[in-house]
Amino acid sequence: MVLEKTEYTKGYSIGVGGVVLYKDKALLVRRKRGSRAGDWAIPGGFVERGETIDVAVKREVLEETGVEAQIQGLVAVRSRVINSGDENSAYFIFQLRSTHDNAHADGIEVDEARFFNLQEILELSGLQELTRLVTSKILQGEAQVLTFHAHSTISTEEYIIYA
Repeated sequence: MVLEKTEYTKGYSIGVGGVVLYKDKALLVRRKRGSRAGDWAIPGGFVERGETIDVAVKREVLEETGVEAQIQGLVAVRSRVINSGDENSAYFIFQLRSTHDNAHADGIEVDEARFFNLQEILELSGLQELTRLVTSKILQGEAQVLTFHAHSTISTEEYIIYA
């Protein structure tokens, strides 16, 4: 059987999200546009060509909130098929840590960015369910964190491992 490369390169997307922690709080953003406008979620977006998922999540967090954060590890993966197979997407969620809680919305993709404690997250209306699940597990100390391991002979710009 001959595989058509285009069959495996069209209709696929890779996204990333970051649960950024500062002390006992997690950073959330309120989406400004799209079908989820007004919803609260973790910061994140699409992985660009030539970019690994770890680089993408740090970039997305910085772009949307102005927060520079260090990755602690990978905590969740979501796989989704939309419109009976028209789109197949994977979404990687990282746990990150910030040294400050000074966040600001970019005004383009998000109109508010701030840190919330667990109780505030559990009571927040308009919170996306995936965000509620992952942030509450992390803030309660129940998340399993896969940590980064460098490959011995391949550059981290092209190959990363979380185990």
